[in-house]
Amino acid sequence: MRRSTAEELAGQQGLRMVAPDDCPSQAEYITYFEPAIAVMQTEAALERIALEVCLDSAAENIDYLEVRWAPGLHLRQGLSVERVIRAVLSGLDAAPINAVAIVCAMRQDTPEVNVELAKVAGRFAGKGVVGFDLAGDEVRFPASPQAPAFAAARAAGLHLTCHAGEAGDPANVEDALRLGVERIAHGVIGARDPRIVDRVRTEGIVLDMCPTANWKCKAVQALSDHPLPSLVRAGVRCTISTDSRTVADTTLTHEFDLMSQQGMTDAELRACNATAHSAKFG
Repeated sequence: MRRSTAEELAGQQGLRMVAPDDCPSQAEYITYFEPAIAVMQTEAALERIALEVCLDSAAENIDYLEVRWAPGLHLRQGLSVERVIRAVLSGLDAAPINAVAIVCAMRQDTPEVNVELAKVAGRFAGKGVVGFDLAGDEVRFPASPQAPAFAAARAAGLHLTCHAGEAGDPANVEDALRLGVERIAHGVIGARDPRIVDRVRTEGIVLDMCPTANWKCKAVQALSDHPLPSLVRAGVRCTISTDSRTVADTTLTHEFDLMSQQGMTDAELRACNATAHSAKFG
């Protein structure tokens, strides 16, 4: 979200919203989302912020946008999950671009909570919600217990993706694959294991990679270590995304520029964009 919007809604300046370059871990990186979450607790705020991210994306010539967010983080002032989803969809519907939603479950929530979330999200399948995701601290909270939620989302007609491979062991990526996902958000650490890379390539799984965020989470120690160029050259289907424009302090344009600086050719960058279009959920 726009820092100016967060500060306006919070009535406070200088909010801690951008993760520093020396952020030590994914767990620390996640804490920088809190100021934004704190002010996204009303339908008006959710609708406004959903629209603004679309307007900012349109300014970059983005014509299709998938907005991922976790409805369960916006219940502090009495909203229901259904009202949260409706508010976000209302903002997306007002956008000048094609914008759809991916509902995120949180790893720290119980499987029962996330099964119910999947069922509610499924009521909006074909009405703006196109996918179901799992996010959060993957070191402390494994993905496998959430299999029932993914089954419920699949039964409701939603596409499946999962955040994995930002922290912990490369095997976390395989845990996500066992959920039946079509795409994995990040998957960076999984790239260290040639066997996992081969499986991702063979199965046609798409990796949605976010270079700045991956570096700030310390999935890679330096941008020059990012596996995106080598994965693309190995035939893995990859896209380039932002993770969070605010917390990562980036734009999609900047992410493409960074990968160009790391030696990716224009043809390789165009291939990532073509993959994003062919793999989109909406």
